[in-house]
Amino acid sequence: MAAMDWIARVLGLGIALEGALAACALAQTPAQTPSTAAAAQADEARARFDRLCAASGPEAREPVTAFVLQAEVLTRSGVQTNEARIEYRYLAPDCIRFMLPSRSETGRFGLAQEQYWLKSGKDVVVLAGREYKEDRQQVDEMAALARNYLALSDPRRVNLVSLELLAVPPRDLPEELARTGKKLVWLALESPDFALVRREGTPPPPGTLYRVELGLGEDDLPRMAIVRARAGVNDAPLLVVLDSYRAASGFRVPYHLAVHVLEAGRKPAVFAPRASQDITVTQADLRPALRVDDFRP
Repeated sequence: MAAMDWIARVLGLGIALEGALAACALAQTPAQTPSTAAAAQADEARARFDRLCAASGPEAREPVTAFVLQAEVLTRSGVQTNEARIEYRYLAPDCIRFMLPSRSETGRFGLAQEQYWLKSGKDVVVLAGREYKEDRQQVDEMAALARNYLALSDPRRVNLVSLELLAVPPRDLPEELARTGKKLVWLALESPDFALVRREGTPPPPGTLYRVELGLGEDDLPRMAIVRARAGVNDAPLLVVLDSYRAASGFRVPYHLAVHVLEAGRKPAVFAPRASQDITVTQADLRPALRVDDFRP
């Protein structure tokens, strides 16, 4: 072999060896692989949720299982509006009673139709049967709102099945709220501790999971919450806008809630820009001594 050929081969082997060593070094360098990126996002989502829990109040406290609220409620249905002052009592998981604008009381002390009732003066009507389906739905709507209010007021007690950080706000926010939503940090979680009103008028089976998208403000408290049924369940989603946070029974809870439903006839689906219910809490007790018997007529 000519001397020049031998030198060229040695140089070529050296260059190849150097390239192989460089490739090995790159392979050993910590890189943002898809799995590590996902882990980083999961850690950030958990950190944001922990900040939400800390903002809601101190850790060393008993869970909320009931509340009594006094509130001014504005209800919109089409062009009609109704204003009322109500006392709103709730005991987890299924008991509720509240006053209607007519000054009658209604509520339930369980999920069976025979446990729904309407009381006017001393007269009591059991809200069982097809003819009272809308009356039961009204009770269910208030019970769903109560369950969501309780979960958002005490997030440490929420049973988390999944948790993720969202890159962008939900797409079905109405225009004005979408602008606000861009300024919020969005978390999505799955949990059985929320509620929606079932369109078919039957109680959800135990352990039903809901997807909840939370828009957190600079104080780490929820400013918007969208509760959705999981895929395949025909329950209408609900958007709740929350503000006017104040201290109550050791918790920081919203004293104003605006409830938005999907706008009728819109494709793709978008929440209505006007709230169907505006609730302004005037007094809140998150430690009432309530029993199931307190929810019988």
